[in-house]
Amino acid sequence: APRPCRRQGDGSSNPADAAALQMGVDKQLLPADFSDATGVTDLHVASSWKSDAPMASVECATDPIATNTQRTQAPRIKESGVQTEELSSEGSASYTRDSFVESAELTSFLLASTADLEEALQRNLSSNVFDQYDVSWQDEHDQVVCLHSLKHCGALPPNAPETVLESCTAVAWNASGSVVAAAYGPLDRNDWDLSESMLCTWSVMRRQLDPAKADITMQLSCCLVSLAFHPSDPSLLAGGAFNGDVLLFRLGAEGGDLLLCKTMLNEYTHQWPVVQLAWTRLSPLGDVLASSSADGRMLVWTPSNKLAAPVMGFDLSAGRRAGAADGAPARPVKPGGSASLGFSPLDPTTFVAGLEAGRMLKCGLHSTEERTVEMTRRQRGEVPWTAAAAALMTHVPVAAYHRLKLRVEKECVLARAKEVTAEAVFAAQPAVDQLYHSPTTFSYEPHGGPVYGVAFSPFHRNVFLTASTDSTVRLYNVLHPRPLLVMEPCSGCLYACCWSPSRPSVFAVGAADGQLYVYDLKWSKGKPVLSLQVTTDKSPVYAIAFNPKEPSVLATADGQGVVKVWRLSGSLSTMAPREQEAFDKLAGSRSEGCAEEEEEAD
Repeated sequence: APRPCRRQGDGSSNPADAAALQMGVDKQLLPADFSDATGVTDLHVASSWKSDAPMASVECATDPIATNTQRTQAPRIKESGVQTEELSSEGSASYTRDSFVESAELTSFLLASTADLEEALQRNLSSNVFDQYDVSWQDEHDQVVCLHSLKHCGALPPNAPETVLESCTAVAWNASGSVVAAAYGPLDRNDWDLSESMLCTWSVMRRQLDPAKADITMQLSCCLVSLAFHPSDPSLLAGGAFNGDVLLFRLGAEGGDLLLCKTMLNEYTHQWPVVQLAWTRLSPLGDVLASSSADGRMLVWTPSNKLAAPVMGFDLSAGRRAGAADGAPARPVKPGGSASLGFSPLDPTTFVAGLEAGRMLKCGLHSTEERTVEMTRRQRGEVPWTAAAAALMTHVPVAAYHRLKLRVEKECVLARAKEVTAEAVFAAQPAVDQLYHSPTTFSYEPHGGPVYGVAFSPFHRNVFLTASTDSTVRLYNVLHPRPLLVMEPCSGCLYACCWSPSRPSVFAVGAADGQLYVYDLKWSKGKPVLSLQVTTDKSPVYAIAFNPKEPSVLATADGQGVVKVWRLSGSLSTMAPREQEAFDKLAGSRSEGCAEEEEEAD
């Protein structure tokens, strides 16, 4: 009997049997056949969940672009012909070699004069007639002209007396050569009266210059007797006062206070007028200021510590025996105050000091030092030393050096100072003779009066110039005690001397008779080539200064209180060929003469 069929999905069936049954059914199904569908070419079945993407056509338009048509006119071209006359061969000379006709007379003349021409040419080659003739291709000023006469006649500062501008004591140019500074005050005083003084500056290169009105006027409690601009900073000016103060001014400073700093009066600073100031370089401190005073001291300052204390000091009046190179017996230097000071521009540590007693001393910043700055700083201590403090210890004797060094370091430790400064060394109150010693290494044949002017040549490291009240100006070689030249421009006192920055053989001298004497050693070694009457009442010329940027410009300060700016001629400000060689020969003439004298003595 047949088995009953079970319905699909019955819960009592076996799952394996159900799967097998389903496979059998699938095998019995027939494949789909659409061959009977005629006329059907496209079949589309709409989706029940997917919609068509909307589409739209949109037009957009921009503003029309503006166009413009412009015509340009080109230059017209015109052709033209020029007719010239035809060159005629009649009457013209032919210079071709083929048509040259030899002349027997010309040939005989050339043959006869050949020997004479050769002799003349040979004589010209060996002649030295035109050796000293120099051709100048530049326009020269044939005359000396006074460009400006500067004297402040405007309103004076409050409480300033009317006589404050009666005498000009010093003059100086700044590094750019555009500003001239002048100091005022009487130099003929015999007491310690602190009268009022003035410091004035003019910008002489600007068009709105008013000679009767200074650009800067500053009232001072004590008159300045010396001025010196910084060699590279045009606005930094140093001044030496009659009471021994050294002052630094910052021209054009904000707030109107031009005084930057000044020294303090104590037993280690100047006690007498500061007669000379000079800038020089000292390693490792850089640019330093040297001041020379009538008390015989020469002190060295640095702007970095605001002139709080000197970084080096010397006693020019110490009784040190100075040897002479000519074999003469050494003799002690006479005590006396300093009157002038000059540093060598080619050797910044070498200087010559002129004394009131008439002596000239060759000195050096490192000549008598016991140790260098680096040696002091390398030594182990409780507190590190600054360069300025170590410079003060370079001349301390060996017997007192270690004791003073330990005392200074102990006080710095008690004060909880991070380093030893120059002020700390002076705070230890060492003896003056321990810090200040004589720097003298050589002495020269003295003048008969105070030496108020000393100037080193900017073209030769061994040549310097001196001016004295004995009416003579002398030219020295630092290696020989006797002068190379002795010149006497007048019978009065000489107060200043200055070398030209452009010519080795030219220098100027200021005299008590109001004259400015200009020497040119190339043309004359005894007489000045130029004499200028600076003052109208024969008041003295106290100071002279050449412009560092314009070698032909020279400034003078006189007893009438006037600063005059002069322009020298081109011949006095333009170096000639072989002038340096001639000057070097002059500088070495003394050594040659000394060698000849020694040979004759032998």
